[in-house]
Amino acid sequence: MKGHIAALGLSLLLAAAGTACATTATLDFNDTKNSTTNTQLLANAPNGKVKMVTNIGGRNAVQTGGDSANEFLYVALPKDMFKGSKAVWAVIDYYDQGTDTFATHFTDTSGNDTQAEANLLATTKHDTKKWLTYSIQLPGFSFTEAGPGGADVWIDDQADGAEIIDKIIVTDEDPSLSHFPHVDPAHPIKIDGVIDKDEWAGANVVTLNSAAQDAVNNYPGPDKFSGVYYQKWDESGLYVAGDVIDVTPRMNDQTGDRAWSGDGIEEFLALDWSDPTHTTYLPGTDFHVFIGLGDTPQWGVQYELADGSAEQDDDLGAIPVANLAIKNLDTPKGYQFELYLPWKTLLDHVKNTKTQIKAGQKIGWFMFANNSNEVPSNQDNALDPAKRTGPSGNPSKWVTTVLEPAFAVTNPTP
Repeated sequence: MKGHIAALGLSLLLAAAGTACATTATLDFNDTKNSTTNTQLLANAPNGKVKMVTNIGGRNAVQTGGDSANEFLYVALPKDMFKGSKAVWAVIDYYDQGTDTFATHFTDTSGNDTQAEANLLATTKHDTKKWLTYSIQLPGFSFTEAGPGGADVWIDDQADGAEIIDKIIVTDEDPSLSHFPHVDPAHPIKIDGVIDKDEWAGANVVTLNSAAQDAVNNYPGPDKFSGVYYQKWDESGLYVAGDVIDVTPRMNDQTGDRAWSGDGIEEFLALDWSDPTHTTYLPGTDFHVFIGLGDTPQWGVQYELADGSAEQDDDLGAIPVANLAIKNLDTPKGYQFELYLPWKTLLDHVKNTKTQIKAGQKIGWFMFANNSNEVPSNQDNALDPAKRTGPSGNPSKWVTTVLEPAFAVTNPTP
């Protein structure tokens, strides 16, 4: 978009990453024994009075005031705990009651109040009466208790309704960490539009089917638009498959540089993830790929010019038949596709002959599943796996992803 992986517990994600040494501070209002020593709620900070609530959706929690008199929930972290951390993320468990919004704030290296989100669509509630989890990176953080009342991180309920929070975590390991398995050489992926169980066994699986995942905030329901998407990789490229329910399938009449405005997907790829905090594209290694799946599938790419002067959107034209196979489905109505995106296509386009893709490396990744209900086509819905706003042009919003070696199976079989 020029915009949910089934949630795992944070401990499972960290274990999957092999990072038991991740630095993590927890403030748990449901089970206080899980809270990290010296991670504190600052109830006496300005307009920060909260109240305890019990057995909300089966959990105990705290509730903000919901108006300007008490709209904040302030947290102070242990002193110098994240002094050696390169990047940090905040993870918030909240009760989805009402249709109001909240924002996450932190202090930056200048001690300034910084809002983590580009906008508040990601934290707009949908009154599902369920506990949900939201995570966001805090780029440029500096936790020196420079916020109001000595806070490091705080939640603003925007004075438009109370927020009910049962847990806040700050960690230096991406809580949305994902793993892309290597294509099994014994079962190479044939781009024929059939999601073969052996070819896609162990793939990274992304299910997109809820209003909370829609960055446009216009979700019609899973029976109108939803999908299950699969990712694998090898040294030649990225493989993506999708099984999509869509009552108005393949509405996309745009050219490649506008292929995001209609049915299809977007793939965000940072091939140099040595600094996950970067907030603008790195020339030659960060790519935003638009993939339109209309009657004549088109693709395009956004990247940074080599001199760092400006973002560039290029039309790559029709997707070659060797790279895409797609077929319409009637029961239920929708479509199924398989896509092969060569690393070389991207790297050659920016004249990058040095970057190598290899097993074990981390990349940045994000995606949107786009939907249009009409032609001329439009981006009526954009579903994303991590519920983070503003990923276009800002890789700090993307997900840390590990390219697994061959035969490593880390996700459920589709």
